[in-house]
Amino acid sequence: MLRRLINWWKNSKIFKTIYDIENRHFRKKLNNTDFTLLTPNCMGGLIYHRLGKRFDSPTIDLSIDTDDFCSFLDNFEYYLSKDITECTENNESTDAPIGVIKGNSNEIPDIRIRFVHYKTFEQARDKWNLRKTRINRDNLYVIMCDIDNINEENCDKAGYISEENLKKLESFKCNNKALLTRNPNNTKEYAYYIKPQYNKKYPLVYMNRDVFGLNRFEKKFDFVSFLNKK
Repeated sequence: MLRRLINWWKNSKIFKTIYDIENRHFRKKLNNTDFTLLTPNCMGGLIYHRLGKRFDSPTIDLSIDTDDFCSFLDNFEYYLSKDITECTENNESTDAPIGVIKGNSNEIPDIRIRFVHYKTFEQARDKWNLRKTRINRDNLYVIMCDIDNINEENCDKAGYISEENLKKLESFKCNNKALLTRNPNNTKEYAYYIKPQYNKKYPLVYMNRDVFGLNRFEKKFDFVSFLNKK
């Protein structure tokens, strides 16, 4: 019954009107154009969609582990220059196609990418390669979360980003970077505190929408001002 009510509300004219008003609000504030936003999860796609912008980033509708994403930033041009191949040894619980970009032994590791919103690997690979060509290296932004697994039910088990990965994030050259964290004592200038929703099954998912269609991160993190900084 509750699911039916939620679906009715999301498909209602009132909800769509509210959502359109929110879109106009965010888009009116945006001064930046032709930007590339890199994220290790679906947040990038949500932001591009909210702002009505073309997907000028390969990291859309996918999931990358923190270690792999930071390696991606640390060896950005290397990974972009390489082809992505399908991972046939999938021992994960997801049915999503998984791609691998090979490293060069111990210096640059292999990274795995879960294409969670794609039906086939071929479709995902085509989109990845297309959006690689759209990257604006002069207008780069990075948003990531200070957790190993946003879908962890127990916050105490989620872990924090390692110091080694923080250094990789900090050394990546871009216009602006943000670390969304559940640690209120994080003093990094690019850290933004978001309190976990302990009453939810997955307290650390910052992309849960409220009844009015606002994602949690949108209420706690001014992503438009973040993107306006050059």
